[in-house]
Amino acid sequence: MQEISNKKFFKNYAIFILILLVIFSVLSYSVIAAKKSWVKNLSITVQNTLNEKEAGRWKLGNNITINKPLTVNCAAYEVLDTIDNQIKNAVILRMVTIYGPVSCVFVYDEQKGTVEVIGYSSLHGRIRTQLMNNKSDKKQEYWKEKIPEILDKQGK
Repeated sequence: MQEISNKKFFKNYAIFILILLVIFSVLSYSVIAAKKSWVKNLSITVQNTLNEKEAGRWKLGNNITINKPLTVNCAAYEVLDTIDNQIKNAVILRMVTIYGPVSCVFVYDEQKGTVEVIGYSSLHGRIRTQLMNNKSDKKQEYWKEKIPEILDKQGK
């Protein structure tokens, strides 16, 4: 009698583990499959924001892999500045504003060590102008200091 109940227990346990593995694999596949479209759509957003500031100046390049814990909140791309003919880095990240969390695009020039705020991807018109003209915005200053650390190639 005891052997029969053990067999039933292990059979139920195996079915339960199999169901968990199927759920885990479906979730993993959906995350991996969505990453490609996520990177593509972010690149389109960055290019549109750069063109909104100065049309034709920036040409978007490859995605830069960020090996920091902050990768959930930001993405980086190589951009060619056609005026200086230099490769720079464009970073899009989520910033909290008085209008809620908004994606903001920065351009980092590694050679000069400067970070420039390009604009907000989803804000336009008077609201965007108001936020861009606020020169004492501490959040922008924080990210200007943090972006060189995020894009540090050595991973320190």
